[in-house]
Amino acid sequence: MTNPTPHLLSRRRFLQNTGYLTASIGLLAVTACAPAVAPTSAPAGEAQSAPAAEGATVRFLGGPWSFLPALDVVIEEFANTWAAENNVTVTFERDAQALPKIQTAIETGGGANIIQYSSPPAIFANALVDVSDIVGELNDAGGGYLPNASYQMVSDGKWLGVPIGQHNWFINYRQDWLQEEGYETFPDTWEEALVVGTALKAKGRPYGLTLSDQASGDGNAVPRIMLWAFGGKEFNEDGSLALDSEETMAALEFAIQLHNDACDPGQTGYDDGANNAAFLASKISMTANVNTIYLPALENNPEVAEGMNHALPPQGPGGRFGYGQLPWWGILNHTQGADLDAARDLMRQFFAIPNFSKFYQAGQGYILPLLPNYENEPIWPEDPKLAIAKEMFQLALPAGHALPNQTKLAALIQDKIVIGKLFSQACSTGDARAALDGVLKDIADLELLA
Repeated sequence: MTNPTPHLLSRRRFLQNTGYLTASIGLLAVTACAPAVAPTSAPAGEAQSAPAAEGATVRFLGGPWSFLPALDVVIEEFANTWAAENNVTVTFERDAQALPKIQTAIETGGGANIIQYSSPPAIFANALVDVSDIVGELNDAGGGYLPNASYQMVSDGKWLGVPIGQHNWFINYRQDWLQEEGYETFPDTWEEALVVGTALKAKGRPYGLTLSDQASGDGNAVPRIMLWAFGGKEFNEDGSLALDSEETMAALEFAIQLHNDACDPGQTGYDDGANNAAFLASKISMTANVNTIYLPALENNPEVAEGMNHALPPQGPGGRFGYGQLPWWGILNHTQGADLDAARDLMRQFFAIPNFSKFYQAGQGYILPLLPNYENEPIWPEDPKLAIAKEMFQLALPAGHALPNQTKLAALIQDKIVIGKLFSQACSTGDARAALDGVLKDIADLELLA
């Protein structure tokens, strides 16, 4: 290790060092996040971790990587090999609805040891082991975590989990259909997107945006990309709610018009798979998603893969923004003794760059690293239609990004898909003000829980 208290790179320095920064886009991502919190490394003499305790058991609980099962294969192959080498038993339980089982494990003090989850760990803050030592080692080896990592993972100075990486949503569109309308690439602004979308819908080729509270991934990402583009935000830097603003109303009014003129009427009820299915069936011309439309299309819908492409999200009056969601692993604090030692070692070894690079490589841009030293690893997609992943990396901001760190209220708003509900209600009813008032009441209820 280079330093017992490593410095985490600012986003600007990271992007400069790795060649990602452009003056027009990178600054948006840099200025919107507060400085990162440095994890605590183990003392230099302890850099090499002790072997995991023999005879221990590590129980893993998390949702499956259902859109890219190859990621589950990478995890299980590594864990099974590690377990055999260390005489440790590792079990896996995967459930798309993992939250109730995580809550049960916390309440009973038994069951799962390592959990995998996508909403911020602040909602489990009192039930998670501090893993600052593991993060410190990874930080040293990886060149310093991006600020998004500490923003979401740190609570009261402690790292509640190890971030797996960052999902980044980009525009998936039928380039062949847009070419018929005179566009070689997707429009650069939301206003232009409305114009071409209106023409496409008239031909039975609507957009399909997940403006919905039925999708924990897309339903958190897509509405925020639009909200932020119109200058809206969830919070102010001092922690006060910022949602009741002219900018939010402008975003909602535009969303209503876009929904009515250019979009699939059913998009306000989409779950995370609905837009994928609609795009692959050639029922919609554009959606916001990761790469889990294109990759299956290469195998099963080659004509769709041939006709589609990817683009940055359009910009609005407030700028151009992407959304980044950070899935993570954490250790429940009922894990003790040899089981805790084993869980720590499994995470320390799996997330080391030589091992974890295989996970990113299998994802082909589905999830991107938060450490700059991955720039030189063979993890980046070679397909030119996926090259947008590196550009999206510049734009990605986490939910509630204006806050210094993720709060429990911000985490609950994300976990309950409240911003998705806001846009769904506004577009379904055509009444932006009523939708906002309703969601503000929901947030007031969440404040009591927070």
